[in-house]
Amino acid sequence: MSSVLPTRPLISTLARILRTASFRLALFYAVLFMASAGALFATVYVTATAAMQSDMAAVLRSEAYQLAEIHRVGGLPALANQIARRINFRTRGPIFYLLQAPGGRVVVGNLPGMPPVNGVIDFVPQPDSPVADTEGERTKLTGFGLTLPDGAFLLVAQDATRLTDMQHAIVRAFAWAGGLTLLLAIVGGAILGSSFLRRIDTITRTSRAIMEGDLAARIPVRGTHDEIDQLIDNLNAMLARIQQLMDGLRQVSSDIAHDLRTPLGRLRQNLEDARTRAKTTADYDAATDAAIEEADELLETFSALLRIAQVEAGAQKSAFTDIDLSALARSVGEAYQPAAEDSGHTLDIRVEDGVRLTGDRQLLAQMLSNLVENALRHTPAGSTVALAVAKKAAGFTIEVDDNGPGIPEAERGKVFDRFYRLDRSRSTAGSGLGLALVKAIAGLHGLTIELTDRKPGLGVIIRS
Repeated sequence: MSSVLPTRPLISTLARILRTASFRLALFYAVLFMASAGALFATVYVTATAAMQSDMAAVLRSEAYQLAEIHRVGGLPALANQIARRINFRTRGPIFYLLQAPGGRVVVGNLPGMPPVNGVIDFVPQPDSPVADTEGERTKLTGFGLTLPDGAFLLVAQDATRLTDMQHAIVRAFAWAGGLTLLLAIVGGAILGSSFLRRIDTITRTSRAIMEGDLAARIPVRGTHDEIDQLIDNLNAMLARIQQLMDGLRQVSSDIAHDLRTPLGRLRQNLEDARTRAKTTADYDAATDAAIEEADELLETFSALLRIAQVEAGAQKSAFTDIDLSALARSVGEAYQPAAEDSGHTLDIRVEDGVRLTGDRQLLAQMLSNLVENALRHTPAGSTVALAVAKKAAGFTIEVDDNGPGIPEAERGKVFDRFYRLDRSRSTAGSGLGLALVKAIAGLHGLTIELTDRKPGLGVIIRS
């Protein structure tokens, strides 16, 4: 039992490797290579066989015509004498001869008699022929027959074993090459499949860790910059975005629990006071108006939160169009000039023409309005607020400056958080969501935002 159990994980792993796309791809290319090698083998086999057969035929033809020339000069006796000499000395290699008289009688030769055949012929000698290999097997011969002018028949033949040996050698070579190719493909496919599985298992472990609550878990990359690394980079970016949204959701939930508890408690207290203390219709009307005012503020806060959530989720990107930012900024500034004058502020508008970007007009107008309104609300009367849009070499900048009290450096990074308000601003109207919405809109449009000290005052700079 103990010897069987350890093999199960190995069998399971091998089964997974065999099912991987990389293994199947390696096997597919191995089969494709073997098919190509098979076509090459067939071409080499046929070409080499034809070339060797042609070479043998040419040698035999040349030998036969040389002997025919001896016959023409010296007749049959001279030819028979020359063939006998060549048989005895074999100066031309393993060549077999047959010379038959016009009546079919064998004059000389080391081949048995046979009916005359002109041209190239492949044949196997009779079993009683002396032509046989060392193992006694019948030998296949290739010959060239020639009928001489006096009716005699001359046959020059050569052992075709060399051709067969060459064909067998070609077959063996390609068989070994094909088998080795298939073996290497299987081993290489198994290695690739194992590597692929390890990376998939890493992704699986990370996804399980995330499902178990570890949103900070990330998939490690190998640094090879291949397509798997590129996929992992995108997955990690997606996970980082999901973590950011989840953290934001938790933060919003916490902020709502803390910052909306006070107005809800105040609303309940007002209603309870009205129930216990109101005596006249006017008292009930005043309590109702106060409750409606509190409810409106709560609805406005929830609306702002929903707006921020939609912007951060990128829901408005589908409505992006080409926007004349210069005209939009000038329109927002002109809309706030009467309010600035009423509050004793000076609103300075410095907008260069021709600044454009692709975005949502309503959101961009909201961003500019929040910045201008925030500057007017949190600076004393007599302050100057400037709205500027300028072209830059790498894009453009939007600046909203004031010469008010500014923001302490330690708190500048916090003012973009939801519900965050400076201590001196808690007596003014607002929910602490204006700059959070500005940051969300800027991020949606690929813009960066920073706060600078104008000494005195605050500068908000948005760059493309």
